[in-house]
This record gives sequence, C-alpha cells and structure tokens, in this order.
Amino acid sequence: MRRLYPDLIALVLLLATAPFWLGLAYRGQHTAAFTVEALPVMLPTAGLHEPEPLVDRPGVFRWTDGAGELRPPNPGGPLYLRLSLSSGFDTATPVELAVGERHNTFTVLPGLHEYALLAPAQPGERVILTLRSPTVKIDGRHLGIVVHRLLVTGAGSTPPLLLVALLLATASLYGLARRAGMGVPGAAVAVMALQAMLALWQWAGAWHYGLLGVLLALVALGALGALVIERLYPPLPPTPLAALSFTRRDRLALGGLLLLTVAVCLPWLGASDPVGDLKQYAARMGFLARGGFAEAFTNGGDYMPLWLLSLRLLAPLVALLGGSYFDAVPSVTRAMIKLPSLVALLITVLLLFRWARRHGGTGRATLIAGLYAVTPPVWMNAAWWGQIDVLLALPMLVALSQLDRWRGRVSWLGWAVGLMIKPQAIILAPLLYGASLRRHGPRGLLEGGLAALVVLVGTCTPLVLLGQGPGLYQATVGSVGRFPQVTNRAYNLWWLVVGARPVSDLTEWAGMSYRTLGFLLLGVVVLLTLLAVLRRPDGPTRAVAAATLALAFFTLPTQIHERYIFFALPMLLLGAMADLRLLLPYGLIATGATLNILGVLDGFSPDLQRMISTSPLPVAVAWVNLGTLAGLLLYMLLVPRGGRWPTTS
Repeated sequence: MRRLYPDLIALVLLLATAPFWLGLAYRGQHTAAFTVEALPVMLPTAGLHEPEPLVDRPGVFRWTDGAGELRPPNPGGPLYLRLSLSSGFDTATPVELAVGERHNTFTVLPGLHEYALLAPAQPGERVILTLRSPTVKIDGRHLGIVVHRLLVTGAGSTPPLLLVALLLATASLYGLARRAGMGVPGAAVAVMALQAMLALWQWAGAWHYGLLGVLLALVALGALGALVIERLYPPLPPTPLAALSFTRRDRLALGGLLLLTVAVCLPWLGASDPVGDLKQYAARMGFLARGGFAEAFTNGGDYMPLWLLSLRLLAPLVALLGGSYFDAVPSVTRAMIKLPSLVALLITVLLLFRWARRHGGTGRATLIAGLYAVTPPVWMNAAWWGQIDVLLALPMLVALSQLDRWRGRVSWLGWAVGLMIKPQAIILAPLLYGASLRRHGPRGLLEGGLAALVVLVGTCTPLVLLGQGPGLYQATVGSVGRFPQVTNRAYNLWWLVVGARPVSDLTEWAGMSYRTLGFLLLGVVVLLTLLAVLRRPDGPTRAVAAATLALAFFTLPTQIHERYIFFALPMLLLGAMADLRLLLPYGLIATGATLNILGVLDGFSPDLQRMISTSPLPVAVAWVNLGTLAGLLLYMLLVPRGGRWPTTS
C-alpha cells in the first residue's frame, strides 16, 4: 500500500484540478447565435425542411415538420434562449418548446417575431430544443412553423457530463502514462498540462463545436482498454531484418515499372473531366489563389488541410503555365490537379517493389508492384478521374507496413498525414491501436498517439486561426450524413436491398434504421479484426486485417461511394507479399471495382454504363464483394500464416 500512496495522491490531485480548469473555461457569460443556414455540424437539426429564401429581407428560413429539433452547443449554466419564429400563415399557431425536461407552451404569430424564455442548465455539451406544433399539408409537405434564427446564452458553469468525461479521461490517461514507464511527477505534470490545454481550448471558443466530451470519452475508453489489453496480450516485440541491397536486375525491374506507370497514366492526365470533380478542385484552387487559406471553404466543400495545401502550392504553377480555375477547365489545370496523385502512385510502386523484394525474388516484387500500376481502378482514379484516393493510400500503406519500426511512431505519423488528406484513413485506427499495444505496449501507444496529435494540431491550427474552423469541422465530421442514402452507387450489401433506387438510410427495419444497422455490422468486423491482430500482430495479419476493414467499410455501411472499395487493393498487395493466394481476392475486388465505376458513371464510357447497369452484373458484383469479405474474415481468423515483414526501409 505504501508504494501506491504517491499514485493515489497524484490521482486525487488531478481529479481535483479537472473541475478547476473547466470552471475557469466556462466562467462568465457565453453566447452562441445561429441562423438556420448554419453548417449542420455547428447546429445539428432534425425535422426541418430545406432552407428557403425570405421574401421581404435577406436571409433564409426553414419549416418544421411539426416536431422540429435544434441542437445548439451548451454554453453552461442556466440558459437564456431567443428564437426568431413565425407561424408561416395568416393565423397564430400554438407551439410547445421542450428543453430537456422543461416544457413551455406559447403562441407563434404571423410574421417573424422574437420569442425569449429561460431554461434550466442542461447536462450535455448540446442543448436539445424541440418545437412541436400542428401541421398543414401543402404540396406533399407537412408544414409546422417557420424558424429563422436562434440565440442561446449561458450563465457560465461546466456541463456535468463534460466534467465526468474529463475526470474519466484524467484517471485513465494517468494510469496509461504510469504503465508506459513515466514516473509519478512526470505523469501528473503531463496530465495536468493536458487538462489546462483542453480548458484553454474551450475558453478560446471551441465549446461552440460541442466536441470535447465525445473526444474525452473516446480517449478514456481507449486508455482503459489499453490497460486491460496489455494484461491479456503482453507486448510481443518484432524481430528486425537485415538491410536489403538491390541487384542490377532489381534496379532494371524497378525502372521498368516506373516507366510502365508513367506510360499507363500519361495519356489521361489532360483528359476531360468524366464526373465533374476536377471542376470543383479547380474552383477550390482558384479560391485559394485569390484569398489564400482564408477561402479554404468558400461555398462549402469537404477538403482536408493537406489536400488544400497541395492545391494552394500548385495554383501559381497553373497560372504560370497559362491555365485557369473556373468555367471550362483547361487540360493544363487538369494535369496539375492530378500531379500529386501521379507522384504518390510512383512512390507507392517503388515502395511495394522494395517491400515485396524482402519476401521473394525480383519476379515476385515486379508482379506485386506491377499489378498496382496497371489495375484499372488505380490509374483511372489517379490519372483520369483526378480523385485523391491513390494519394491517400500512400501514407496508409506507410502506416501499415512500418509499425514494427521506431516503436510505431512512423506509422502513427503516416496515419495522421492520411487523415489530413481525407477522413477515410480513420478505418486504420482500430488496427493501429491494437497492433501498437501488441508490438510496443502502452509506451508505444502513447508515443504514437502523441505523434499523431502533433500532426493533426499542426495542420489544423492555421486554418482555425484564419476562421476556417467550422468549415474544417464540417469537412471532417460532416461526412457522415452528407449523402443520407442507403447506397451512393456502391455495389454492396445495400445495393442488394434497394438497388439503384434513392432510399433514405434513415428508413427503419425491425425498429432500427439502415444507417444504424450498417454501423453495427461494421463494428462487428472491427472487433474481429482487432481480435485477430491482438492474437497475431505480424505484418501479413495486419495487411489482411487492413484489407478486411477497407472492404467492410465499403460493403456494410450506408452512404458509400462506388470508389471506396479502392482502399482494399493496396492492402491486399501488402499481404500478397507473404502469401500469393491473396491475389485471388485482389483480382475479384479489382474486377468488381472496375465494373462498379463504369456501371454507375457514364462519364467514362456511356455505352459500357448502359450495358452494365441493365445487366445482372451489379447484383453479381455485390454478392461477390460480400463473399470476398466473408472469405477474408475466415482467412484472417483461421488460416495460419508465416513469413517475415519488412521492418527496415
């Protein structure tokens, strides 16, 4: 017990300072004001129709459907609410406003008027306001009342649930720091510094995002899980391999592969835009060239910081070469937009060849890297379509393949770079979490997480300081729900349910929405892959686990685009370095991905699009994708694997 006294004293001190820091952050009056055209992540809503312009003044309004819901951020303490409402008709409308357990009944008059009321303090980081009213059916819509603006002011005290989340995160992070080998003073100072920085973040205005409580809950869950996992699965450090020396044959093969990659892509670099995404990228480049990062999210968009940085750096080169950004995008602009993906593709081919060379001869390495270069979804994505999935795949591959080096810090850095290119890199998070613990223990997890945090904060801070925080938040978190359809042209599980019909993913089955059901199915696969990696953290298992996660991400959730199956391809090639049998699912997925792209997008080949879409192929591809996912799960969990993994570059 005497040995525990220092830890108990430090923990009690930290639990006492947590409410102190948050109390300082929420001290005084806080106010947030929104119009109904605010970004959805800043003011989540439900039961509201689409925005419409006001007739007699600038601005917009939205009708409720009789049970409209607004969820503004909680400023803390007792609340003062002011809403700009109208009955929308020539007569008054009775309304019930519910704020938590508090219900207020009043009458909303014709014309816009301000309605003010007081409400008790709310426990969470968001206040849930529900407006219930009678409805009138007009043009197929049930119309309740009109909502124009909302203002919420708090007297300034910490939301209780946020404080609970900080206390849990404090205790779990202190325990993780101690298990990572930090002394009592060092762990206590580090956690207290984190508390202070989070409080400063909230004080500076981050409470408007209503995000900190969720992040703290995830951190607490991850830290507590790490302490349990380490007991059940002690670290199993990797065995380093000797350095690799290329022969003349290797150099000739690699040179040929790079020339092949350029030859396949070059004819398409200036090709016309088959879908319309290049026009959007060019317009974003124009905004950045005109106003810098202060126009990073002009007219919306889901662009992440490192992709914005790429467009900003290329913008002067486009102007120098005589290109333009708007209207009809010229070939030079299209080629410049595709340049980062082409460079990433060449680097990926080089790395695949080098890594594969460790598992076999020059022939195997040439096969693995060459397949990536010539597979249609790869070069179509990078050189014709102008998407950035190939660019994103490069740091994801680095994160996956280099986890056995430098206690995993390079992997976490690569993953963070991927996140700052596109949020889809999140699919590797559970794998990195489990593999880091298994290979490097709590210290590796802590160091890797801190390395990733430095990258995330460093790339996001400039945009936040320029006032682009809401747009960045929308681009990051708002991807869920942005296309609320069961399937967004993906041949997956939901294609078998609804086909090409535009069906809302909030449609319920057995009391559960399709969206929720898709996330639950994905969660099951995530747990199975985490279990597989904890049992066997070797490189081949990680590669198959990553491919399984990528295929599950495409196959099971709703709202998925046709090209998201792409990420399974490079992961399978990593696994095929140790087991060439994985080229079979690679071929199935590559073929299905090609048919999916050509079958739903007529910009590539209208004739092929008509032929594929009217044939049984879409349903067949969807079944093959599901079967391949099941096969990868069985292979990952049951089939023994051998082979070493490249732990040096």
